Amino acid sequence: MLSWSPLRVVKGLSGLLGTQPGQGALALAPGDADAFAGRGMAYARLAQHQKAAADFDQAIKLKPDYVDSYLNRGLVYEEKKDYDSAIADFNRAIALKPNFARAFYARGRAYEAKGDLQQAVAGYEEAAKLAPNNKVVQKRLAEVKQKLGQ
Repeated sequence: MLSWSPLRVVKGLSGLLGTQPGQGALALAPGDADAFAGRGMAYARLAQHQKAAADFDQAIKLKPDYVDSYLNRGLVYEEKKDYDSAIADFNRAIALKPNFARAFYARGRAYEAKGDLQQAVAGYEEAAKLAPNNKVVQKRLAEVKQKLGQ
């Protein structure tokens, strides 16, 4: 997750959410998938997972091929330890964008959290192929392989 100050995020939410019902960016563009995705990101950074997931749901409803919303909703599910839902969203993101290294990495992390280290390695390996200079991916892959004795 990005290292944004929660205070800056809260200040940034005022324009997106408004202070009263019917105000803010979503009141101006209730059919705008990007507005829902943006608010979902803000809620996710504030650890308001239910609200974040609901906004990503709406963004996906408005734009069914919204790859980033599948990834971000998956990350919210992962935070909630709902790994099966997270993996399903990461799979959908990968289906829509087969070269999406971040989704492969996230899927590997969810499998690792579930204890399925073989699937975790598979995800990390694919992410490493797509992003060979990413040190985080390389380190995670090496650590999981070491756990497996590889």
